[in-house]
Amino acid sequence: MFRVRSIQVEHGDSLLVSYGMDEQLYHLLVDGGPSGSLQIVKSVLKSECVGGRIRLEALVVTHYDLDHIKGVIELLEDMPDWLDIGEVWFNGHHHLIPSDILGPREGDTLTELIRSHGLSWNASFRNQQNGYNDAAIVQSSNAASLRGGLEVRVLSPDQDGLTALARHWTDPAIPPSDSESAPRDLLGRNETWPPKRFSLNGGVTFVSDTSVPNRSSIALLLTFDKKRVLLAADAFSDVIKRGLAMCLPGKESIDLLKVSHHGSKGNTDKPLLDMLGCRKFLISTSGKMHKHPDHALIERLVARHDNPEIFFNYSEGWPGNWQFRPANWPDFNTRYPKGGERFVDVLL
Repeated sequence: MFRVRSIQVEHGDSLLVSYGMDEQLYHLLVDGGPSGSLQIVKSVLKSECVGGRIRLEALVVTHYDLDHIKGVIELLEDMPDWLDIGEVWFNGHHHLIPSDILGPREGDTLTELIRSHGLSWNASFRNQQNGYNDAAIVQSSNAASLRGGLEVRVLSPDQDGLTALARHWTDPAIPPSDSESAPRDLLGRNETWPPKRFSLNGGVTFVSDTSVPNRSSIALLLTFDKKRVLLAADAFSDVIKRGLAMCLPGKESIDLLKVSHHGSKGNTDKPLLDMLGCRKFLISTSGKMHKHPDHALIERLVARHDNPEIFFNYSEGWPGNWQFRPANWPDFNTRYPKGGERFVDVLL
């Protein structure tokens, strides 16, 4: 079994990835949503307990935007006694600059929580960076192997993205500012329903996201049982494309794309989609704050005219509009949470 469960955490991201045989499943939690997400995240984790416990092979914090990290902070501040965490994957401030510049206790809230719980930090990536105790997670063709047979490759960030974040994050005790200060039109707030007539050229027009925190997002390529999942966090298309060329030189197809930045039109371009050859897409957002996903992004997903499946973790509001295919648009199928569930599952 290989499953990605997208939890309802409003405009944020929180994904529970489960893999293995039914009698022995392994799990990763990728992000925890914004403030106020703790109870739903704990509820989903609790439902997967076996013998009263659940172990996360990795707790992944993709980047320091509040709609991804705040729920993780709340989880570690109120750590359930039934939860075990194998390791944390997160690029903290001390991963961005030479280690001899920082004192051992300098850091932000998440850094202090990781240390206070004595959690293993970025352990799977140490051998990729000259054996440092706290290696940065950065784009590489090397695979990290987790218990149960999951292979993980890092597509983003690249070193330039970490360098840019180091310039942006100058005080280790004060995290970088949230990226959601982008222009209103970039975030899609001015769009109305229904969308305009389908136009392939409209979907091709692309202006990239410029957020420094988003540029530093940890995007992962997961491989299990010959299936490939790309979890794009809020990463940039160009960075992911370079990572794919490095990790999949044979241009193997991707079975599921967790679309970057909740379906923003500035994070997923047509050349990336052409590289992926993917027909299943997952979009995580309630759409309430930024009217994600953007119309142009959906245009790009359906432009291949191969009847793709688009999974949304909310069935109401802005994402719910897409259960009705607009006139003159190509065929596509939408999938939503099943009766009362506060998540949507994608089975590979």
